[in-house]
Formats: sequence, C-alpha cells, structure tokens
Amino acid sequence: MASDPISQAHRDYLENQILSSSPTEVVQKLYQIAIDNVQGAIRALKAGEALPRARHVTKAEEAVDELLLALDHSVGAQFTRTLADLYRYVLHQLVLGHARQSEQAFRDALSILESLSDTWSQVRVKLAAEAEVRSAAVAALGESEPARSEASDRRSSDPYSAYDGVPAASGRDWSA
Repeated sequence: MASDPISQAHRDYLENQILSSSPTEVVQKLYQIAIDNVQGAIRALKAGEALPRARHVTKAEEAVDELLLALDHSVGAQFTRTLADLYRYVLHQLVLGHARQSEQAFRDALSILESLSDTWSQVRVKLAAEAEVRSAAVAALGESEPARSEASDRRSSDPYSAYDGVPAASGRDWSA
C-alpha cells in the first residue's frame, strides 16, 4: 500500500462511508464498484493495458465475492440460490474476459451486474416507500408506542436485516 496521505485519506473516507451505510446501501455500492471496475477492464482491454485491466478485474471480483458471501442461504429461498449462480457466472465471465482478452465476456458480466443493480435499486425504493407508509400510519393513529430506533425500523422493513451489524473491515481497497 502506498503511504501517500491523499490515498490514505480517500481509503479512510470510503471505509467510513461504507460503515455508516445501511445494508441495502452497501449492496448497492458493491454493485456499483463491480460495474465501474468491469467498465474499467473493458477500457483497459481496448487500450491494450494488461496491468490496469488486471486491477479492475480483481476489484470487480472482490465486489462480486462480497455479494456472494452476503447471501443468506439459511432462509432456503430459491432466489438466493439463483443469485449465487448468477454471481458465480459473473465471476467466471470476468476470468474469461481477462484470460482470453474477451470484451464480450466482460460485457456479459456487465449486463448481469447492471440488471441486478437496477432491480436492487427498485427494491430499495420499495422498502423505503413501505417504511414511509408505516411511519405515516403510526403517526396518524397517534399510537403511544415507544419510539423505535432507526436500526429497529430498518430491521423490520429490510429483509436483509441479518446484515445490520457493523461490518467487519475487510482490509480491501475499494477505490477505483
């Protein structure tokens, strides 16, 4: 790691941004990191730059690995198995794209990531709207229910609340 103070400040900023985000925001950020780095790999491939391409592929793989590891298979939902299969396919396409210098493999991975990211964005909007409706209903009823913490509200509206704890620092550098 470079001891450059500006680089370190940027890494610290990104780490604080992740640690202060809700679980749904973290997933969205991981998708964006993966997408940005696949796009970077495509640009590096077109420019004939092997080392920058390798860096982008590695960062995209790390983001997808994090998404894969975050899946909760204990609920037994079919969608978790489907997502796991999609993530594995994306990882395979990233390896193929890099090893065979295949723009199409990168584009296949990118297409899936963008589609999943768009869907995740819609889920986040829906969850936020549902939480807003619940809050308005509680306020309209004038219930004397004790105020719940933001984390508690998020747990009740977020099916991914199992990931609500403070994430362990992975030591990864997510900067592009």
